[in-house]
Amino acid sequence: MENEMKNEMENQTAENSQNNEIIKQTKTELFWEIFRFLLVGGIATVVDYFVFWLLDGVLLPKVPIHGETWSMLALWIATGAGFIVGMIVNWVLSITFVFRAVRNKDEATSAKSFWVFTIISVIGLALTLFGVWLIAKWIPEFELFGRIDFFGTTWSKWVAKMIMTCIVLIWNYIGRKIFVFKS
Repeated sequence: MENEMKNEMENQTAENSQNNEIIKQTKTELFWEIFRFLLVGGIATVVDYFVFWLLDGVLLPKVPIHGETWSMLALWIATGAGFIVGMIVNWVLSITFVFRAVRNKDEATSAKSFWVFTIISVIGLALTLFGVWLIAKWIPEFELFGRIDFFGTTWSKWVAKMIMTCIVLIWNYIGRKIFVFKS
């Protein structure tokens, strides 16, 4: 009986040390992980924008409330809902498709990891909101293709959004790789 317990403890110790080993990725594996990360981010962004449009452009305008306050509240509801649904899609696809080389799959897919993932995403959202506002203020209005706007938004805001998307993309990858999907 004592030998069985000793063997079981040794097996558990061996399993734990295997779970905590650092998984080395080749450059090719890292390239494909980043490619999958970008693909999943694109899918999540499409879902985010679709939910935003569905609420802001289709469903919320049918609510029989009018005025500036409702307009702003509807924009926040649509933006927040799109962000949340997009983030959940991103989480599910990240744990199933993107980050395959992780030390401990159970830990990486735990509720704690989901909340860390969420915090990283919310920080990214805050960086985006602040960065777009700041950069759009710095960039003077300009004309492109004979227009000062694209779908009703000025080019300076689009440029600011693209710059912040690239910055936050890097933040999200590094934050998730270090804090959630440890390799």
